[in-house]
Amino acid sequence: MSRVDDIVEWLPDERSAALITSPLSLRYICGFPIENSILLAFHERSILFVMARDFEEATEKADGFSVQVLSSGRQMLELLIKYSVKRIYTEADKITVAEFNTYKEQLHYANVLASEELSDKLVQMRTVKSDEEIVAILNAQKICDKAYERILGTARRGMTERQIAALLGFYIMDYGAEEIAFPTIALSGENTANQRAKPSDRQIRDGDFLVLEFGARYNGYCASMCRTVAVGSIDSTRDNMYNAVSCALQDGLKSLRAGIGGKVADSVAKATLNAWGADKYCSVNFAHGIGLEAVEPPFLRQGSSVMLKAKTALSTACGVSMGRYGIKMGDMAVLTEEGCADLTAATKSLVHI
Repeated sequence: MSRVDDIVEWLPDERSAALITSPLSLRYICGFPIENSILLAFHERSILFVMARDFEEATEKADGFSVQVLSSGRQMLELLIKYSVKRIYTEADKITVAEFNTYKEQLHYANVLASEELSDKLVQMRTVKSDEEIVAILNAQKICDKAYERILGTARRGMTERQIAALLGFYIMDYGAEEIAFPTIALSGENTANQRAKPSDRQIRDGDFLVLEFGARYNGYCASMCRTVAVGSIDSTRDNMYNAVSCALQDGLKSLRAGIGGKVADSVAKATLNAWGADKYCSVNFAHGIGLEAVEPPFLRQGSSVMLKAKTALSTACGVSMGRYGIKMGDMAVLTEEGCADLTAATKSLVHI
């Protein structure tokens, strides 16, 4: 069953249709990036309306839908009348008020509805990744690992956070990413204690922790990772705290599997931090989903009621903030029925540069 078919099957009856307009949802449903397009899906047929320049590519890649060049809103109105479609569901979280009102006016034959249920349906579909999506995420993670290894060899005392972040972003692109998945973070010294800090002109120096958080996009899909490295030597207190975070991340990863609740891994990681006497300094929730977006559902934290499913991709993290410094580590993981596959190759042991 194609993703378009899955949406049509969700529709309540044969007089209903789904109108998908957001580039993100179109990318997911159609399987290729496309902008300024509209997908109208109903029981009799599903049609992707595209600009003339995209017609040939869209026709070649069409799976479960036909393709037409978009000329005016009249095209869709005539289809609604022809097939007696009376209700149109749009994504409540992906359409602006102006767009919604425009469709209500143009498609006046039907009742246009902003549907949270359709939004939820697409989120549920996107949460469970296909084999092809997992391959794309794995390739994105391989780029991250290569970029990390390279920055360890080039970052040095006296360089600024901005310079290190820029170099790391360049390495990600140099290894074949379409783009960085989000703004690259490089924080040192006291800046590591501020989760909202951005790379500055502060120079890294002996005794610093350096937090690196970065991601790559490959074939539309994101991967991310985070590591804290030491600049020169550090004292035993900070070395001990680093080990606490590393163990907490590993214990959280070991607890992950399909069929458990969203708060389990977060609780396990915090319990490990507690055993090391660091739980009161915990600064992050354990994980969130990742895929076409760098941050997407599900969210693994205290209070989460979500049940995890196999083939869900997660960006995991564990961190503490001590006031004078912070430590953060994170890996990419894909859930299985028995556990999870950790896609990040980089060591979790403390690296000194």
